[in-house]
Amino acid sequence: MARHTATVRDIASVAGVSPASVSRALRDPSSVSDRTRELVRGALVKIESGNNGHSDPAPGAGLRTIGCLFADATSGARFSGFDATIWSGVARSAMSHGTEVLLLNVDRRGPGETIGEMIRARGVGAVAVRLDSGVEGMLDEIAEACVPTLVVAHKHDHPDAGYIRVASRATSRDAVSHLINLGHTRIAFCRNIVVDQDHLNRALGYRDALGDAGIDADPALEIAVPADAEGGITAIDRLLALPSPATAVYFADPLPTIGALRRLRELGLEVPRDFSVVGFDDDNARVLGSPVYTAVCQDAPTLAAMTGQLLCRMMRSPVGSPPPRVDLESYFEVNQSTGPVPS
Repeated sequence: MARHTATVRDIASVAGVSPASVSRALRDPSSVSDRTRELVRGALVKIESGNNGHSDPAPGAGLRTIGCLFADATSGARFSGFDATIWSGVARSAMSHGTEVLLLNVDRRGPGETIGEMIRARGVGAVAVRLDSGVEGMLDEIAEACVPTLVVAHKHDHPDAGYIRVASRATSRDAVSHLINLGHTRIAFCRNIVVDQDHLNRALGYRDALGDAGIDADPALEIAVPADAEGGITAIDRLLALPSPATAVYFADPLPTIGALRRLRELGLEVPRDFSVVGFDDDNARVLGSPVYTAVCQDAPTLAAMTGQLLCRMMRSPVGSPPPRVDLESYFEVNQSTGPVPS
């Protein structure tokens, strides 16, 4: 369909169809019926002819605000760890493009206010969303706002929202294979108690490595703990208390990794002589303690900067532009916390 300057909601109102139908017709005309396609095309002609030859500003041209929406169980207003890096990076990137950033919290909606209404009422031109598998259905509500949407650190297939994330399945497999090559067969995996696509991919990489080596997965070695230092302490106590204790562990989050290293020191165990640890790192957590831990790493500051850049671009793109889907790569770094299996 032709490039146009009306909003999805404008077109839907004239065509007598839903905004979602308009979005599908613009993005992929073959996905809607002939009648819907003709209604949308007719509405576009009618709207454009009403401009008397003068184009309206591009969508978002009059909007200078990016929204950051808390919709998952792990971020919220804690402003710590990974989310602190993301939100601060988005703000720096957006402000360098002359754009303001507004923090949105779904728990602060007005009585009877939908998420879409909340987004529209705040004058947001594009929105970054943090969510997990438990609230992925919320994307349908967010799509009602007809505002360009980018989900951060969670891959999904919703047609009306883009995503940017760092892939970690292959590098997680490499990390566990590294432990296997050092002689470990009792390797544990610890993830966040909140399930999202990132943690699921790290779990799949762990299982891939075990399967490649012909090692049967032991459910007792896969545990979920809070993504904080106390979670790492709890994990070490549980893993060492097993009838056949683990000799190595892969933590899918930075803070539990740091807590685990502290707990091993408290127990008089030397890393990596007595126990090997692989962790995850969003920035530079691996180098802040001793030993520097072996890690699957993602560059969260770059992810945040790219998020801000993409949102600024999306805010000024024509209505119906396909949302971006960006897969960045993590990397595996061997440091001082992994060694041969203890005899």
